[in-house]
This record gives sequence, C-alpha cells and structure tokens, in this order.
Amino acid sequence: MAGLKICVAGVGALGGTLAAMLARTEASLSVVARGATLQALHENGLVLDDGQDRSICHPIADTRAPDCHQDVILLAGKSHQLPQLAETVRHAVGRQTLVIPVVNGLPWWMATDPNGAFEAAAPVLDPDGRLSDLFSRSCLVGAVAYAMTEQTAPGVVSSARAPMLVLGMVDGMPDDRLSHVLHVLQQAGITARSSPQIRCDIWNKIAANLATNPLSVVCEASLSTLAGAVSTEAVIADILKETLAVGTACGLFNLHDVDEIRDTIAKAGPHRTSMLQDYCAGCILELDAIGWTIAKIGQAHDVPMPVTSTVLELATFKAAQRVQAQGIRS
Repeated sequence: MAGLKICVAGVGALGGTLAAMLARTEASLSVVARGATLQALHENGLVLDDGQDRSICHPIADTRAPDCHQDVILLAGKSHQLPQLAETVRHAVGRQTLVIPVVNGLPWWMATDPNGAFEAAAPVLDPDGRLSDLFSRSCLVGAVAYAMTEQTAPGVVSSARAPMLVLGMVDGMPDDRLSHVLHVLQQAGITARSSPQIRCDIWNKIAANLATNPLSVVCEASLSTLAGAVSTEAVIADILKETLAVGTACGLFNLHDVDEIRDTIAKAGPHRTSMLQDYCAGCILELDAIGWTIAKIGQAHDVPMPVTSTVLELATFKAAQRVQAQGIRS
C-alpha cells in the first residue's frame, strides 16, 4: 500500500531483516537504532545478505521515531528492552496506528489478558505497567515470527530464508488496517498471514523456543545438532510436553502436538538459536520471557515442569558464569 508509514524500532537480526525487506516496497520506512548500529546505518546503510544477493538500503534512521504518527510500528527488540524501546516511539502512536511487538517468548499483553490465565508472568514482563499504559489493546497486533536471521555486524544482517510472520489483532476484532499491513509485508517478500487464534500460535512458538533456546546455550549446539542427538532430542520432547500442558491448562486449545513441533525444529538445519547468538555475543539472554515466565504460569496452574526448570537453571548458571568472566552487554 503506497504511502504507508512504517517504523521498525530495533535493528537487530530480525528487525534489520524486516526493515531491509520493507525497504523494497513503496512504504515510507524509518528505523529506530542506537550506538554502533545507528552509526553504521548513517555511514553505510542497512545491509541484508539473503544467501543469494546482498542489498543495501538507506532508511531514515534515528534514536526515536519520526515526529509524525505512523501507520505501523514494529517493536523488534528483546522483551527486556521493550519498555525503553516503547519510549522512543510513543509520540508516533496515533489513533490509527497499529503496534506490532515482534518478540520471543510471552508478550506482555498476554500476561495482562482479562481472563487472568497468564497473569503470573505480568510482574516480570511489565513490572510497572508502563507498556500496558502506553499502548491500547485495540491498537496491538499479536505476532509470531519464524526466521533464520543473524546480525553479523552493526547494520549488517543475514537471513537464510524469507521470514514468516503470523499476525492477529489482540482484541480479536476484524480490522482492515491489518489486511493492509499483510499486503505490504507480502509485497516485501515476507511470508505473512493473519490468524484468528493468535494466542495459540504464540504458544506453539513459545513451546518450540523453550524446548531449544536454553538447551542450545547449555550444549552450545545448533538446532540440527540438538534435534539429531538421541539424548537432547528426548529433552526437547519432554519440554514440549510440559509447555503444551501449561498452555492447555491456560485454556488454549488446538495447539500443535509434540511430533509436529519437533519436526519443525528438525527442519531448521544448522541454525543457531537467537539465545545462543546472544550468549556467544555476551548479551543478556531472554530466559525470563522465553522460560521463567512460563514456569511461573505452570506453577500457578499446578502443572509440573521438572525438565524445563532443570534446563533453565543450567542455562541461567552458565549465563551467570559468562557474566563473571567477561562482563555483559544489554
């Protein structure tokens, strides 16, 4: 859709890939970045390597969104970065703006669902209620991203295949604005579809992430390695069973079964999870949003998660040891 104003806040592996692909459309694109990434964008542009071509685009880049209301704002940071990231775009949110948090793990808006099924996670994901105060639920779009992306240098990203986004209005109401967004994403070469059951889609992705991300840090192994070894494959299956049981206890139905998710993991190939990438780069790990919040919800619903908790404890210990040895970056 010509003239659609889109701001991508957060230019890491996924955010950078989405922004670079959206630059191919007629949308008016801006990005929010900081530090070395922002400097690289000003000096060299945003570089995307998709395995076949290397493209460079030059979106408007600043530490905050443009001083006008945007049609779409993609929040593409880590869960723990969202409160700070949200402050950089709040002035650009108008009555017709759609805000799409593209994050791993449980999004804060699910933790504050009116039915209270996920409320045990709210103190971790939105401790001071800032995100809930900033964004009306009527403007929020739930999102699930399936991507194989890496940030190889500030302002340089690679993508092994085209990302896929599954989107759905948080309030469940049909919205023409979402149809327009899907059209632009598809024009950009991003596989995109809408879902009337976005919470179930999010939980399926949570199950896959929780079964692989912390384990990938503990083992320092790619997805294909984890899925191909008998011992780690058994751990993955146990975590999937536990996580899906929590989802069912929360009232989510029509979730994928263990074999279906396990097959998806096995097909990912020699890709490093985002958490393993962060561990290798010395960054904060998303253990809260991807793991510990789910364990808290399980405890609230009396669903035991012994294997999940053990792997989370090991990943937490290993991350802490690295912090002591090398320091950490946010």
